[in-house]
Amino acid sequence: MRSPHPFASRPATTDRAGAPVRPDTGRGVAVTFHGDDDVVVSVRGPLDDATVRRATRLLAVVDTEGVRHVILDAATSPEAPAALRGVLDPLRARLQARGGWLLVEGAAAVPHEPSLLEVFAAYSQAVRGAGGPSAPAVPAPRERARGERTGPGLLPRESVPALTG
Repeated sequence: MRSPHPFASRPATTDRAGAPVRPDTGRGVAVTFHGDDDVVVSVRGPLDDATVRRATRLLAVVDTEGVRHVILDAATSPEAPAALRGVLDPLRARLQARGGWLLVEGAAAVPHEPSLLEVFAAYSQAVRGAGGPSAPAVPAPRERARGERTGPGLLPRESVPALTG
């Protein structure tokens, strides 16, 4: 099914009943091949079960054709990435194994998770705010008397009561 032409567009649109839909209605799925390695799959309008099945089948065909780069254009159908998630994740893995990639345009942005540096900076500001500006950043070490042994599991001598017997 790979096109011998450098640019070929194959509209594949259906309505709820599975009947063809004219491309000017603004709904459906269209596949555009750009050479042998690049494909754009456009999903337009609200999704129904038939459109999801059609997009799933077309993505499977694109995968078996051996393309390396797939762009899923879902800018006008924001629910498409979530509806096709079960197909897109394995497709992404197979494309990466072939040295390719999958780009999903129009997907909802992933919420930003703070980096460790941002977390530590926020923690540092919170500690400074709680202790006041004069609080030292690192407490001074406790001074030990000469010969005093302290460490994990050891208590300073002055804190242990003398045993008399």
